[in-house]
Amino acid sequence: MTLGNLHEHNTIINIIRVILITTFTLGMMSSLTSFKFHVKKVLLLFGVYLVWIGVSTGVLLYFAGFFAFTRCMFFTISVPAIALAYYMDCNSPAQSVFNYATQVLLSYIMAMIILLINTAVHGNVGSYFVILSVTYILVILLEYRYFRKPFLELTKVVQVGWGSLSLIPVFFSMLMLFIANFPTYYTKDPFRILYILGNLILILIVYFLVYQSILRQYRYQMLSHHKDILTLQISAMEKQTRNIHAAEEKLKILRHDIRHFSNIMQTCLHDGSIEEANQLLSDLEAAVGKVEIKTYCNDSIINSVLAFYLNLAESEGVEVQTSFIAPPADKFDSSSFSVVLANALENALNACKEESGRRVIMLKSRNLNGQYLMELSNTCRKTVRFDKDGMPISQKGMGHGIGTKSILFFAKQTHSMVNFQQENGFFTLQVIAHAQ
Repeated sequence: MTLGNLHEHNTIINIIRVILITTFTLGMMSSLTSFKFHVKKVLLLFGVYLVWIGVSTGVLLYFAGFFAFTRCMFFTISVPAIALAYYMDCNSPAQSVFNYATQVLLSYIMAMIILLINTAVHGNVGSYFVILSVTYILVILLEYRYFRKPFLELTKVVQVGWGSLSLIPVFFSMLMLFIANFPTYYTKDPFRILYILGNLILILIVYFLVYQSILRQYRYQMLSHHKDILTLQISAMEKQTRNIHAAEEKLKILRHDIRHFSNIMQTCLHDGSIEEANQLLSDLEAAVGKVEIKTYCNDSIINSVLAFYLNLAESEGVEVQTSFIAPPADKFDSSSFSVVLANALENALNACKEESGRRVIMLKSRNLNGQYLMELSNTCRKTVRFDKDGMPISQKGMGHGIGTKSILFFAKQTHSMVNFQQENGFFTLQVIAHAQ
C-alpha cells in the first residue's frame, strides 16, 4: 500500500487514522502512568482531547492538505498530549514529560514502520488498520506487563535529573518528524527508511545509557544515605561508650560513699531520727538513678541507635513509650536492621517536631508464632498522602523520602511485610518479618 492507497486526499479516512493512532498512543501512555484522578475523570479528559484531535486534524487536512498536517501534528497532537500528562500524572512534571514524550516517539516510529510494512505486502486500507491495531494493542499489553512496575518504581526512588532526560525524547520526536516530512514525505524517498532505522538504533543506545545512568544515580543515592546512617551509628555507639565510662566513674564514687551513707544511717536509726533516715534513702536513690544507663534491648548496635534517637526525642519534649525486643540475631543482621530503625525513628522525630501540643513516639516489638513484629507510632495530625500501593508520599516532593526507600529496600531483601497507616492523629509503621 502506498500513501495514495491510503487515500491521501480522503479527509474522513485520515481523521479516523489519526484518531486511532492517538487513542492507541494514549493507551501506551496509560500503561506506564499512575493517575491522580479517578477513572471517569481520566476517560472524560481523554475524550475531550480526542475531540480536539478530530477537529484540529479535520481543519488542517481540509484547508491545508495532508503534508501540511504531518508537519504540524507535533504541535496539534503531541504537545497537548504532554500537557495532559502534566495535569493528570502522579509523578513530577519532568517524569511525566519523559514518559509521554517517549511514548509519542515510539508511536511515531511504529506508525511509520507499519505504513512501510503494509506497503511492502501490497496491502489495502483494511489490512493497514488491522496491522495497526494488532501492533499497538500488543505493545500496550507488553508495556503494561513488563515495564509498568519497573518504571513506576524507578520514578519513586529517583527524583532528580528527569528535567534534562525529558529533552531526549522531545528532541528525538522532532528529529523523526523532520526526517519523515522534509523536504518530502518519507514514503517517496527510499533512503529515508535507512535514516529512520538508523535513528531507531541510536534511540535504543541512548535509552540504554540513560537507564544505566539512572541506575547508577539510584545506587549512589542509597549508598550515600547508608553511609550517613553508618556514621550516625558510630556516633551513637561512641556516645553510648562515653556514657558507660562516665557511669562507671560515678559508680566508683558511689561505692566509696556508700560506707558513709551506712554509718550515718546507723546513727540516725540508733537515735530514732526516722525522718533524717528517709531523707538519706531518698538521696541515695537519686544518686543511683543518675548513674543508671537506660537500656532498650540486649543488642548493642540496635540499642545505641535507640538510645541516640529516643534520648534526642526526650530532649525535644517528645514523650517516649517503649516495649522493645531486638530481632533474633541469627535471623537478622543487626547493622541492617539498625539502619531501618534509624530511618523510621528519624522520620518519626521529624514529624513530631512539626507538631504542637502533646507529642508521642511509641515503639513496641515482639516475637510471635515464628514472626518478628515491630510497630512504631508517632503523633501526626497533618494529613499524609499515600500512593496506590499504600506507601506514604514525601511532603518534600513527589515520591518517597530516602528513609522510606531504605525501609522498603530492607523489606524486599528480607521478604518482610511493611505497612503504613494514619489513624486518630498517629502515623504508624508496621514491620512483619519471618524469624524462623
